[in-house]
Amino acid sequence: MKNAPPVADGAAARRARAPGAQREENGPRMRCRAFAAAAALVFAVACAAAAEPPAGSKTPRGRPAPVTPARPPDLPGAERGWEAWAVADAADGRVLAGEGLDRRWPQASLSKLMLALVVLDAVAEGACSLEEPVVVSRRAQGMGGSQVFLRAGEVFPLEELMRAALVESANDAALAAAEHVAGSVEAFIDRMNRKARELGMEDTAYASVHGLPPAPGLPDNVSTCRDLIRLARAAIERPQILAWTALVETPFRGGSLRLHNKNRLVGRLPGVDGLKTGYTRRAGFNLVATAAEDSRRLIVVVLGAPDPRVRDAFAAGKFTEFLRLEVREPLAPAGRTLGG
Repeated sequence: MKNAPPVADGAAARRARAPGAQREENGPRMRCRAFAAAAALVFAVACAAAAEPPAGSKTPRGRPAPVTPARPPDLPGAERGWEAWAVADAADGRVLAGEGLDRRWPQASLSKLMLALVVLDAVAEGACSLEEPVVVSRRAQGMGGSQVFLRAGEVFPLEELMRAALVESANDAALAAAEHVAGSVEAFIDRMNRKARELGMEDTAYASVHGLPPAPGLPDNVSTCRDLIRLARAAIERPQILAWTALVETPFRGGSLRLHNKNRLVGRLPGVDGLKTGYTRRAGFNLVATAAEDSRRLIVVVLGAPDPRVRDAFAAGKFTEFLRLEVREPLAPAGRTLGG
């Protein structure tokens, strides 16, 4: 396994201004203005300006229009909109385009894709079922970042917790599911790393079930574009994962809470039915997405984007370029930053 290179000082400085882990930033960084301008041109062609509707209302659908692939200026690193990216054919994993394919980078909540694979492995083996009850522990209650505010002693079906983990990116739901399936968080992390080896993800390592930033001196969850393509291909083979990650929104806690998919390409770019976003200060804004058109399916990976709108515009541009997809609705209305 290769040693993880340190995050560039410039990238670290840019991310030091970001808010808490798993929360979106409120605007693009100064150093990504050039790329943000390019992204704005993409959506000026693709989308009419629109305000985010109130929670629970339907977003008006704009007229589909072609999206010009976002091609940023020739700038180094995150200043041009990414640290690494890739486009791959899901059928055979063949990389069609990309940069920094083998650069190890913090996964953030992309880790929850491996969580889902390991949980569904246990279900397939008959060790548990998605319908069985899970009792929330105090450790799960104490999770930070994105969450659904679980309370110790509450009981939820395993399937409902997995939906929360993959749609809302809820860290407390992810930890509760992991504890239930493997008996402890540590045992579940061992299973995640074994699964990574099984899939040939040689430059990937897991130290948590959710991808939150580690305590000082402890390892982070890291991977590469090439390994994340392998992970995405394995996830796509599980219809249940695509069913979860294709949800635009889903109820939780008996419908008292509505969870909204942090992957803003879902429901806005036809054909996109997964998979996962991720954000921490160190990682920036990550995305592993998939879309199908007729009989062809692609995977797009973006790591280390400085802003969620930049990340989403770039990924939409790649799907448009390689699948000829058209944006159905604005990806990020003015004044809002989206993703996770």
